[in-house]
Amino acid sequence: MFRIGQLASIYKISGKTLRYYDELGLLRPRHVDETTGYRYYTPDQIPVLNEIFLLKEMGLSLREITYLMKEEVDKDHTLLKGVLELKQLELDQQIRELSEKKQAIGLLKKKLENGGIELSSFQVGIKSIPKMKVASLKASISTYSTQAGLWAELLDYLNKCKVRTGNERYTIYYDSIYKDDEIQVEILKRVMASFPETERIKCKTQEAYEEAACLLHTGEHESVMDSYEAILTWIEENDYEIIGNIREEFHMDDYMTDDPKEFVTEIQIPVRKRGGTQK
Repeated sequence: MFRIGQLASIYKISGKTLRYYDELGLLRPRHVDETTGYRYYTPDQIPVLNEIFLLKEMGLSLREITYLMKEEVDKDHTLLKGVLELKQLELDQQIRELSEKKQAIGLLKKKLENGGIELSSFQVGIKSIPKMKVASLKASISTYSTQAGLWAELLDYLNKCKVRTGNERYTIYYDSIYKDDEIQVEILKRVMASFPETERIKCKTQEAYEEAACLLHTGEHESVMDSYEAILTWIEENDYEIIGNIREEFHMDDYMTDDPKEFVTEIQIPVRKRGGTQK
């Protein structure tokens, strides 16, 4: 038989760990000397200890292992198989996330080598875009600044109609952001109820997207092209494809601050993994 110190030495763990396993009922000593209190383990308990360490490496907690190793609870290992499948899914997700982080680091290094960039403007992520009721105004613009007049028209009308609105306010671009001439856009403001429509201003429900690549651009809009280059490169290098029109949501703009350096614009691009199906 092995004394607790010998077994702990073999597995390079502490005697305290083995005593804790005893308290949990996970691995009890075969014999405890009534006089000395020494705990003894037999060779046939080594496979049990091996199984404990294996399950710990798989990501299971000691409480989970204790429950699953009770023979009467999981005789045919059905529960264990289910738990391992869940752990496998969790690991797959972690691998995907780590892979995306690794690719982002590589892209960031490349950007830094080609000239400095603002690190805070490089944080690309994936999120869902919910369905929402909006007030919509479509138009053709020649420059970004033309949007100011459109927003004034839309917001003034909603205020006139006394429509309760949400905070969300964004623009959808129906042409390439690199286009130099007239660009088809749609400006949208979230509303909480329907309202009388006009020839130009409509009430509609904007579709939802399960996944959208997002990046927060800080500063004046004239410098947004670097952010677009970063997010489009990220989409390509992370094996996504674009499935919807580019949109910009305004979290901080000239309606809230007079300093363009404080502007915060969120670029949102609906995407899906290549080979996936749109839902």
